[in-house]
Amino acid sequence: MRTYYDLIPSQLNMYMLVKFSFHKEIVQIPASFSVARDIDFDVLKKALNIEFERNDSMRLRFKKVDGELKQYFLDEFKMDDVPVMEFSSNEEKDAYFQKDAVTPVHFLKNETFRIVFFKMADGRKGVYFNCSHLAIDAMGMLVFFLDLLGVYKSLTTGCEMPQPLFKYEDYIVSELEKSKDEKRLAKGQKFYQEYFAKGGEPFYAGVHGPELLEKERKKEKNPDLHVTKAAYAPFNDRAEVISYLISGEDAEKILKFCLDNNVSPETLFTFAMRTYCSAINYRTEDVFYNLMCSKRITYKDMRTGGCMAQTLQVRTIIPETATFKEGLDEIFRVRAQLYRHLSYPFIYARGMLMKMYGHSTTQGVASFMFSWLPIPIDKLSDLDFDFKTYNLGRYFNPLYAICYPDPISRGVRMHYMYRCKIVTPGDVKSLHDNMVKIILAGIENPDIPIKDLLDAVKR
Repeated sequence: MRTYYDLIPSQLNMYMLVKFSFHKEIVQIPASFSVARDIDFDVLKKALNIEFERNDSMRLRFKKVDGELKQYFLDEFKMDDVPVMEFSSNEEKDAYFQKDAVTPVHFLKNETFRIVFFKMADGRKGVYFNCSHLAIDAMGMLVFFLDLLGVYKSLTTGCEMPQPLFKYEDYIVSELEKSKDEKRLAKGQKFYQEYFAKGGEPFYAGVHGPELLEKERKKEKNPDLHVTKAAYAPFNDRAEVISYLISGEDAEKILKFCLDNNVSPETLFTFAMRTYCSAINYRTEDVFYNLMCSKRITYKDMRTGGCMAQTLQVRTIIPETATFKEGLDEIFRVRAQLYRHLSYPFIYARGMLMKMYGHSTTQGVASFMFSWLPIPIDKLSDLDFDFKTYNLGRYFNPLYAICYPDPISRGVRMHYMYRCKIVTPGDVKSLHDNMVKIILAGIENPDIPIKDLLDAVKR
């Protein structure tokens, strides 16, 4: 007998985007990887079907039951045929997959993902994967890619299979139990009430500067307006992507600083981005952003597929008299608080913020979204592994920065998806250049005052 489960908080986070968006493309993850070696696609298809057995999140399906969205697991699933595409250039490949990336994955019509094998004229071969975000998050996608490669290696070399993956179904059961824990929910509610109240109404410090806010202040005849409707208006959600590479030399300095000082890359990058937003928005001390974090904390989590993503609402109030190091410490402190309440659903916290300050569903405080994807490039160095993400075509945040180590260049790839009617390519370039400059200045002199970093910003 089929067992149906409610959505867990991470999935409710994604499903909210479906219900409150005109365009449903924003709830899927399109990406590809390729390697510079020969791959036997017949063996890879066999490895893929073994992966479906090992990774139960690949057998996750969704269905409306009595008007409510439920999920269940197929006992088995196989792909008898996997499309194989041949491309003469990267431009041809990217155009083909970009077209698929903006085509919705119909998760209510028994389609959770699409998979295509491909080969390039230069000999590279790879896999394109487009999956519903309700079923898999970015880290879950990496679990899939890396385990698939491990299974393929076992089939072709005769070595042992990778260690078994853990069941996403067990994680779902655990999360549903936590979501019914009234004591845990009460603690989360108390924390967020105090967190959002401290400092008064948050301020929208956009990556595009204060022009939208000033225009709305004038229109509403309210010079004290803190948020703008225009930045999150649903009809302005067409998105484009700009990608920049931080050189291998600079990336080595940045990642070494993180390692030597026990600083996470997401802390370092978001500090620089929020400092830039402060500089171009009246030098406000109050900058609010969203952090798409993975709730994968334990080894077991890291070896489990599925969606464990949680949007954290990071409010940073940092005076410019503080130093670079003190700014990083403050972001770490705030993130540590938020991590202690990871079980409190984002939709509850967002609803609380809206109610506290009278914000509508089309008013957002976060100036950007950020996600760090820790691709293990050292483990993939012998494969000449390449990774690529694609534009969703529509997006709800003014800007989303996805950041990851680039396996080919050994640098850091910054992938910026931005709302075209809100943010310009010039805004993205200015953000990126100043962010890198702030990071390099700070890691060279951690005691530099934030005031000096703000003074050096050039828009």
